[in-house]
Amino acid sequence: MSGMKTGTAGERKLLTCVVPSYNSEKTLERTVESMLAGGEELEILIVDDGSTDGTGALADRLAGEHPEIVRVHHQANGGHGSGLNYGIAHGKGIYFKVVDSDDRMIRENIPGLMALLREHAEPEKQADLVFHDYVYDRPEKENTFRITYRGKMKPDTLGTWEDTRPFHIWNQFMIHSLIYRTQFLRDLGFTLPEHTFYEDNLYIYQPLAKTRKILYHPAALYGYRVGQEEQSINEKNMLKRLDQMNEIAKKQITSYSLAELKALPKHLRKYLMNNACGQLFTTCSLEFIENSERSRRMNRELWDTIREFDPELYKALRRNPLGRVTCLPGRIGERFLVLVYRTGRKMIRF
Repeated sequence: MSGMKTGTAGERKLLTCVVPSYNSEKTLERTVESMLAGGEELEILIVDDGSTDGTGALADRLAGEHPEIVRVHHQANGGHGSGLNYGIAHGKGIYFKVVDSDDRMIRENIPGLMALLREHAEPEKQADLVFHDYVYDRPEKENTFRITYRGKMKPDTLGTWEDTRPFHIWNQFMIHSLIYRTQFLRDLGFTLPEHTFYEDNLYIYQPLAKTRKILYHPAALYGYRVGQEEQSINEKNMLKRLDQMNEIAKKQITSYSLAELKALPKHLRKYLMNNACGQLFTTCSLEFIENSERSRRMNRELWDTIREFDPELYKALRRNPLGRVTCLPGRIGERFLVLVYRTGRKMIRF
């Protein structure tokens, strides 16, 4: 059963933060409270995704306590992507951000973000994309590691990809570092697959290629919680869902041909190639970690799908520095790939 509980909020907001929530009663209130510093120009849209615990009732209580800011939508379970799809279609904000129900916004930096978005609220000043720094939180300590994009673009200044400096292989966006213009996503007709994990890779890759006006805000705005056994990024859980990761990798990498990527600004093209190779690196590493007949079949199908889609893209991915590591021959090459992958995870305590 689905339904909407609304407060008295006006129609126009600066920013919609959609919070897809499934059985999140232990963490949801903390997440919502971390965003309230955005005030009435912020919409917190909680999507209760068929929860079977007290999430729905908690969300309704929060909407009642903060009717100018919080709205709730109750729906049958459709997965994380379903929550994002609802938010894109129904969010009232000029800009759109995803906040997971076990993460947090860094409250002291929210007023600065809202001031920036206010400056870029009128159509001629709007950005398709705003990107920002974020931090990793662990159970024992918040803010253990910061991801920053400093030096890539003049801060808080509307520009284009031609105004950026090169993004290196390690300068990868995550869903937590992106704010899109809501109408931009709607005009693309962008939707995500439902009932699957790792669809956030599509949310990063597919719209990004269409962005033109961009902004970099140099504040750490988001606390991304890691180190929990139940998380989808836990290696054990990724191995359980390896088929889903493999399918998302296929969809992502076959979104654009090499000719389409070459038509993009140089630094955007380089970023997307590195992002695609990063997805291949992670997916192939996990397939070699499982080391089963099933995982090796998936690995062959992944590369075959790319080659059939665009042989030139296939070659370009294998020539990329990270792609070369992914494609080292033989069992020694596979073991080296896994070693690099696990070393990288340990370095950021992922």
